[in-house]
Amino acid sequence: MTWMRRGVVTVLALLVLVPFGGSAVWNGASNTLERELVRSTAAPPEMPTGAADLPAPVARFLAHTFPPGQLPIRAAQLEQAGEFLLNGEWKPFTAHQVFTSAPPSFMWDARISIAPLVSVYVRDAYIRRSASMRARVMAVRTVVDARPSPELASGALMRYLGEAVWFPTRLVPGRGLTWTGVDDTHAEATLVDGDTTVSLRFTFDDSGAVTEVYSPARYREVNGSYVKTPWRVRAMGQEVLGGVRLMSPAEAEWVMPEGPQPYWRGRVTHVQYSY
Repeated sequence: MTWMRRGVVTVLALLVLVPFGGSAVWNGASNTLERELVRSTAAPPEMPTGAADLPAPVARFLAHTFPPGQLPIRAAQLEQAGEFLLNGEWKPFTAHQVFTSAPPSFMWDARISIAPLVSVYVRDAYIRRSASMRARVMAVRTVVDARPSPELASGALMRYLGEAVWFPTRLVPGRGLTWTGVDDTHAEATLVDGDTTVSLRFTFDDSGAVTEVYSPARYREVNGSYVKTPWRVRAMGQEVLGGVRLMSPAEAEWVMPEGPQPYWRGRVTHVQYSY
């Protein structure tokens, strides 16, 4: 039965080596993208010297968020942990994310645990005005491969704008970003990148902290098509990381006719800023 033992050993070896090889290829691609992002980023705009031209809640936000003498952030590298809703069940995830201020770009590289020793590798990116979304079980079996489209780019740039609360000097006006005041607790941010324009309504508390980010119409993929759907990110707390006050933990949800549908709950566990 030597041949049987050899066959079993071969199968076991493949079960180990194929995912390992897929993981190595995946990690290599992510590392290449990250290096490309960091190399291509330009110097960010200067921090404002006054708040005269800013809506009142935005001025409070800047004063609340930054320490005195804060330098503009050129790039940010974040580690995250939390839960992701997958097939109706909350699954734990960890993620590494990199942002650049100019041009606006990001890459989110996550591992969602779906069973013991089994993870879905997910990589979302917005680079050079183009978006992509890929997911593979154990970095081998493709389950999502969303190709670039105007709808995907809009959704990704809107996500970038909402997640700018994690590298908040990007929310200083300039480089395609403008603010419009609504009232003492709300302001609308608009970001233009090439042919893509997105807007989000930010809600601020009395101290200046962001408590909610909202869009009435963010693109959501439904059976291969994109449907505009209300989208919201809610702050669950505030933390100081890297010397900057951040909106973390937080929860993201689609606002459906039957009620909110949360799909992401997480917190930033570590940040590294480049200036």
